Amino acid sequence: MFSQALGAKHYATLQQYHWLFHNEKADWLNFYDATCKPKNAAELKVLYLSGPEPLNDIEVLVKYGIRLENIWAIEADNKTYDQALASLIQAGVHIKLHRGKLDEFFELVNHEFDIIYYDACSPVISSNGSPLEVLKQIFAKKRMTGLSALITNFAEPGDQYNWGDVLGCWFATKDTYEVPETDNELGMEVFRKIEHFDYYSKYIGEHLHEYYDAFLNHFIPAFAAELIPMWQTLSLGSLSNRYLLNEQELFKKLNAIRNHEVKVDIENDDWIFDVPHFALAVDAYPLLNWASLIREKFPSDHLLNRFLNEQNRKVSIEDALYVGSLLKRFEETNGGFKTFILEICNERLSRVLQNIDFFDRDLHLTCDIPMKNLLVEILFGIYGYPYIAHAGRSLSLKYKAKETTMFSNVFIFDQCRYLYDYLPTPELWESFFKNVAQQTIIRANMDEIRRNHLALNSSLFKWSFIEGICAEFGQADLREREDLNGSLDADE
Repeated sequence: MFSQALGAKHYATLQQYHWLFHNEKADWLNFYDATCKPKNAAELKVLYLSGPEPLNDIEVLVKYGIRLENIWAIEADNKTYDQALASLIQAGVHIKLHRGKLDEFFELVNHEFDIIYYDACSPVISSNGSPLEVLKQIFAKKRMTGLSALITNFAEPGDQYNWGDVLGCWFATKDTYEVPETDNELGMEVFRKIEHFDYYSKYIGEHLHEYYDAFLNHFIPAFAAELIPMWQTLSLGSLSNRYLLNEQELFKKLNAIRNHEVKVDIENDDWIFDVPHFALAVDAYPLLNWASLIREKFPSDHLLNRFLNEQNRKVSIEDALYVGSLLKRFEETNGGFKTFILEICNERLSRVLQNIDFFDRDLHLTCDIPMKNLLVEILFGIYGYPYIAHAGRSLSLKYKAKETTMFSNVFIFDQCRYLYDYLPTPELWESFFKNVAQQTIIRANMDEIRRNHLALNSSLFKWSFIEGICAEFGQADLREREDLNGSLDADE
């Protein structure tokens, strides 16, 4: 009788959950439909760089149903602008042709576009045309719609920088999942790449096109999904003051973390607990260690250091990468290592993160055990408006234009507001998370987002898989870069 009663109780619980989940699911689907509305071609707004002959691009856009009224063409050079203007007048074609710099346009002109075609005609790291600044303004100012396409075209690396060092700072912090195949053939563990950085940099220089190819595929998605959202969120003073140290103390603490000196006492085995955890587990803090390596390897006036020093309401990009990366590793606070996490967040945020867990944290029902980083990333999503690229919808090409190899990428971005707007702000999470059905919807969204984004950026929503990627659900695969010339040597 006892087993029958237990079985009846279990059945009743399942029935209750079934009823609750399906009602919540139906409600969420209505929310999703209201958030994600389809558009036809005539509704799409497009921006591209004009050049002297804007009619070539216009002809293609109009062929596929884009209206002239929804087209912007930007040109910074006076002579080229005059040529473009004359050709439009002669053809009687009326679009919005703007003379000015693209980064300034994105910073100050309050428009959202469904498609942006950014033909930089320079490497992605370059002072010519400021590609990093353009990308920063696109994502920080939210110049693309909730579901949008960014098409980029960057030249091969030039002579302006030591590209072995530039790319080495990025790939030395990455595990095997995001590095080119030639890096796996090298067989160096992450900490060895940093320990022997000059050797690693030289190796990259010998396989430059392969690393540059991979960098474009992975840097821009991480930039849009994590780097800028961290910076945007932590620049919000009212939010930062509520959850972190006060401004003056926070900057003082960050400076101390960046300059933390490890005193090695060979007679005391506990010296390892004085080493910052991000130095012990480099690939667990990829963006933080990327910033740290740039600071170490390049002079203060280097373009990358100037980029990291850019501020939004006194918070630099480097500050945000340190704070955001540390908060994502909140799980390590009880590990005994030097994490600094509880030293930068106040009791309010610590309490929120410590008190809230997903209902199945200790049940082992899913492939991954849901960790605290998922809560932190939800916070960045609510306030930072990430753009998350779909690996399976991405396209990468290369071709030779005269003497220069060009690398083109098409990224399809989703702001995923059907997830982030579904949740309240953090101090309401404790009551919100009591609803298991709502938790299930959140977990399902994170699983699907990670599954489609993983091949581009493996650190977003880590530990969120419900089913493994080797199961029937799989993951979105990133296609190899297609050579339009058909015979280009990868390292030519």
